[in-house]
Amino acid sequence: MANLSGQVIASRYLVKSLVASGGMASVYLAHDNVLEREVALKVIHPHLAKDKSFVEKFRREAKVAAKLSHSNLVNVFDQGTDGEVIFLVMEYVPGITLRDALNDFGALEPNKALEIIEPLTSGLAAAHLAGILHRDLKPENVFLSDGGNVKLGDFGLARAISQHTQTGSVVGTVAYLSPELVLRGQADARSDVYSLGVMIFEMLTGSQPYRGEQAVQVAYQHANDNIPAPSTVNPKVPELLDEIVLWATARNPADRPASAATLLPVIARARKDLERGLTTSLQDIDKTARINFDSDFVPAAGATEVLETTPPQSTGLESNNAQRLRRSNKRSRFWLILATLFALFGGAGSGWWFSSGPGGLAAIPDLSGRSLEAAIEALLPLGVAVEQAEENSADTKAGFVTRTDPQAGARVFKNSTVTVFISLGPKQITVPEVAGLGTQEVASLLTEAGFTPGELKQYFGPNPKGQVVGLSAEVGSILNQGSTIDILVSLGPLPEVAGLPADEARLLLAGLSLTLKESEVFDNEIAQGLAVALVIDQTPLPEGGNAVLEISKGPEIIEMPNIIGETIAAAKTVLESIGLRVVVDTNQLSSNFGIAKVKRQSPAAGTQLRVGDSVTIISR
Repeated sequence: MANLSGQVIASRYLVKSLVASGGMASVYLAHDNVLEREVALKVIHPHLAKDKSFVEKFRREAKVAAKLSHSNLVNVFDQGTDGEVIFLVMEYVPGITLRDALNDFGALEPNKALEIIEPLTSGLAAAHLAGILHRDLKPENVFLSDGGNVKLGDFGLARAISQHTQTGSVVGTVAYLSPELVLRGQADARSDVYSLGVMIFEMLTGSQPYRGEQAVQVAYQHANDNIPAPSTVNPKVPELLDEIVLWATARNPADRPASAATLLPVIARARKDLERGLTTSLQDIDKTARINFDSDFVPAAGATEVLETTPPQSTGLESNNAQRLRRSNKRSRFWLILATLFALFGGAGSGWWFSSGPGGLAAIPDLSGRSLEAAIEALLPLGVAVEQAEENSADTKAGFVTRTDPQAGARVFKNSTVTVFISLGPKQITVPEVAGLGTQEVASLLTEAGFTPGELKQYFGPNPKGQVVGLSAEVGSILNQGSTIDILVSLGPLPEVAGLPADEARLLLAGLSLTLKESEVFDNEIAQGLAVALVIDQTPLPEGGNAVLEISKGPEIIEMPNIIGETIAAAKTVLESIGLRVVVDTNQLSSNFGIAKVKRQSPAAGTQLRVGDSVTIISR
């Protein structure tokens, strides 16, 4: 589809740049001109906008996601249609996806992986408690923000939970599909848990559990094989995380956690135990803990507490996991070879998100629009040094903060230096000379100068067609940086039509972008049926401007009246009123024209004349 950058959607959302494009829609970074904030604008592809089923799926995403509100879910703000553009407005999450992190850094250290897994599970639990399945869990839909937050997004395949939701067809990304989706096309909350377990496996090992040249090969393995323990690929994975993955990815849905809300307290406890350096297994974490989840509350990452602990009960989980671990050992040689290969290419989970991200000491707040004093007051508690710099800004009033370096959301250590930029107001720029340049050259020149190229406005005039003749602002004038300037382009001169047959004149004008009317007029010089002139109401004439094609009716014939005996003044008035030009042949002073009489006239009364002809009145 055509790039929408620069357009305003629904008279509200200014599209700034394309962020990503998938099989169903494109996502743009946009500015909400009403609420003055950055948003993500998801636009369905034009060829799919004609398909009612796709449009309904797209609108269902908005309705489903709008029901959810949680710190670890991407919020949906708006949905609508603007002409042929069908769009969804979501929270903009600056940062990277989990897929980006895995591609860049490979396998993550267990404690770092849990920094993502717990808030991710918390967000999914919120969806499950609201009665919503995600059905397309994959690293591409997990966002790691610049501020250190983890957010789950893209509920494009989401459905309300029933005991067994029939999908009608296998959906989701095949690498993360549960066995029941592959075999029966049915899903419930435990299907999302399976996909989450596969993602945890990938975070801990740097690879997906099943690979194949075709999607059907991967689907077959999900349906017929058990996901191996992550430690068979990455020996650094502790037993506890092995067991969590094996529990979440059990082939029989009945052997999995009932939902993400069931899995969340176990994940939270595992994270705490690993942070404390405790060596535990799943049986050490009481799976029968009673946690009272309010229907509108899901604990945020790091806030879960295990309450009312009771002695472990035999659930069959321990023996099931032990058997699966023993089976997986038979394949350990193969996986250990792969682990060696992954170790060559996969990082230890270090990198941006874990160093200057959540591992940093403090996040820089968004200070844009504040006074310098307020900015310093906000930064002092972070223990950073503050430096001041100035810059021009078309968007921020002079004397107020435009931005910081490092930018808002970045995490910094104590004693770091943060530069606060103060607006000097818009930069004043001289409008350049552009006559004779091409339109692309002019647009580039305006952009480089600091202006915003506006519309191409075309005019009929003496310059050759396509030549830039000027700008909507006077050359040499001073304007604010960012001002919009239209480019004036010549459509070429209007054709000469005088003396052409009417049909030929009409054909000549038909290809021009004019609002054309016709009028019949008398003309002494041009014969009846020929074009007299093309009359325009302004010069230069803009594209689509008004023009009148005058067609001759021939000369207008009048009869010479008898004015003998009338005063010179009276006779002159009568003759001029009917369109004749009057010559006075007299020896009288003009002061006597109201008294002196006309004695003769030329031509004689009754003579046929044309309007504009000359006649003579004689008084001697």
